[in-house]
Amino acid sequence: MAALGARVAEALHYAHAQGILHRDVKPSNLLLDAQGAIWVTDFGLARVEGLQELTGTGDIVGTLRYMAPERFRGQADARSDVYSLGLTLYELLTLRAAFDEADRPADPAHHPGQPAAAAPVPAAPAARPGNDCAQGHRPGAGTRYQTAQALAEDLERFRNDRPILARPIRWWGRLLKWAKRRPAVATLLLALATALLGCWSLG
Repeated sequence: MAALGARVAEALHYAHAQGILHRDVKPSNLLLDAQGAIWVTDFGLARVEGLQELTGTGDIVGTLRYMAPERFRGQADARSDVYSLGLTLYELLTLRAAFDEADRPADPAHHPGQPAAAAPVPAAPAARPGNDCAQGHRPGAGTRYQTAQALAEDLERFRNDRPILARPIRWWGRLLKWAKRRPAVATLLLALATALLGCWSLG
């Protein structure tokens, strides 16, 4: 799942670099083909930089359940797609929507701005990319990944068992991850440390 999420984030980053905002990222707009490649589809609500929109000022377009809080205020940028992708990946990981309601209210005054408390980020090892997703769908745009590429890079760090920016870890956590990546060297160093400790205790 982390690999697929990274591919989607990279695709969105490419679109953003071309001045295109998707504005309707959700599970049903991600298609997996027979070769295992994932495709971002349905750019029908996309906004192209420099082109006049068909919708009127203040119109809310997209699927309410996956929309970023700022979208309810008529604002949108690449971080809005990152938010929607965060909710989408969260749902694919946990098999439940981050929000309990079928549709979130369009009135920003009643917008909850954060996932339902009943749907926490999963703790199971297979679902730990959810920590990346959690940063992706933080309510404040400034507290999320600032680009889709940043989310993709963190998902790749997770895949390679490296520390991720969404979940800083202490020194011992970094040491364990390093040992998992280099088991032979870690075993040799542990044996050497044990031998030195034994010599020191005998002396």
